[in-house]
Amino acid sequence: MADAVRNTRSVVFDLFGDFIRYEGGAIGLSQLCQLLAPFGVQPDAARATMTRLRTEGWFGSERSGRTVMYSLTPKGLSMLDEGRERIFNRDDAAWDGTWHLVTYQVPEDRRGVRDVLRNRLAFLGYGALAPATWVSPRDHAGRVTALANELTADEPGLHLTQLTARTGSRESDREMAHRCWQLAELNGQYRDWLADWRPTFRRVHSGASRGSDALATRVNLVRSYRRFPFADPGLPAELLPHPWHGDTAWSEFIAAYRALGAESGAWFRTVLDE
Repeated sequence: MADAVRNTRSVVFDLFGDFIRYEGGAIGLSQLCQLLAPFGVQPDAARATMTRLRTEGWFGSERSGRTVMYSLTPKGLSMLDEGRERIFNRDDAAWDGTWHLVTYQVPEDRRGVRDVLRNRLAFLGYGALAPATWVSPRDHAGRVTALANELTADEPGLHLTQLTARTGSRESDREMAHRCWQLAELNGQYRDWLADWRPTFRRVHSGASRGSDALATRVNLVRSYRRFPFADPGLPAELLPHPWHGDTAWSEFIAAYRALGAESGAWFRTVLDE
């Protein structure tokens, strides 16, 4: 049951993030149930999920005649925007060899704050060089400063310092990258993902995916791929294993996502027009 609830929540957010927010921004429950049907979600589960998500502050609702319309709150929109930026935008800027370091001190009785800080640094693409020293080849100084200000507002015992450094050689840079991130494991996950999705890619590019199948395939594609941008630190090419299957996975993902756009959008609009 818990997995079914998480699955329904995930599909709801994906439908709003990829379709509904761009087509009026609000939808009635009966139409939402039609969109959820290809994923095996029953109307009672959809109704219970939307009630729960509204209670949690992700969605608002208002009545239009006899229909209750659901739309994202600013909290919900912010969450989707952050996720979409991470999934669809890649940092391919050239690297000058500079590492950006974050060191911190957190009181021993503030372990919860330390965990939040580590999770947020990992989200930004930092890796742990040492327990209280995290590094990234990308300059996220502004976002780290904002994070520090946010956390220290309630936790004055937190001290955070940002530094820059260079190792002196690409060999040392690559060695550091392999210490801080599980690159071989991630590369294998990309390879396996490609193998799993290749039959679907062939079907998509042949034009065989149509109607509700096109929409379900597009949503499932995003759901399947999106774990990678949150696990992949987006390192410069010179720090990555060769071949890096993440590049192929990205290209295949974007190509299939775009190929499904017209057909999935057309079926979505037929549901809205009913």
